[in-house]
Amino acid sequence: MASILTSALKGTTAAAHSAFATLASASQIAAGAAVPDVEVKISKPDQKLNFSTLQGKNVIVMVPAAFSPTCSEQQVPAYIEKYDQFAAKGVKDIYVLSVNDVFCMNAWGKSLHADKAAQVKFVADDSGAFASATGLVFDAQALLGGPRAKRSLLIIEDGKVAHVAVEEDVTKVTVTSAESALAAL
Repeated sequence: MASILTSALKGTTAAAHSAFATLASASQIAAGAAVPDVEVKISKPDQKLNFSTLQGKNVIVMVPAAFSPTCSEQQVPAYIEKYDQFAAKGVKDIYVLSVNDVFCMNAWGKSLHADKAAQVKFVADDSGAFASATGLVFDAQALLGGPRAKRSLLIIEDGKVAHVAVEEDVTKVTVTSAESALAAL
């Protein structure tokens, strides 16, 4: 019996790594590309959002993990605090996206007092489909349990990507900071 379970686990592990390799092989999205036609969840499990249909200028901040120190202390609060500066540059909404479930994203938004800037919305890419479609996914198996979104920034306008920034080190916030995003607008 133990050998059957061991064999099954090895097969499952191999399949998971193969699936990740397929996901990670997508080319990284570039400025000028169409925003992927992929649904994510916002507010409730049955409430879907498709970034490709958004009108106007919007910002998508992709982060590796809700509640992680870098995301919660260094990166996301600045987007909430500086929303008025984004609005002055024509940004309609800011979306914070992570490969987490919608309940986790809602709780994280509340913990960061995102209600102070209603246009900063927390979005669940629970299956990693959007991160994968943009080529902005990495293997975080060792630390976070599976594939996660790279720390990245997309500025989109009317279904097209206007700007892409990706951190080389997902533990750092430089090119994806609120200040860098404002400068790119």
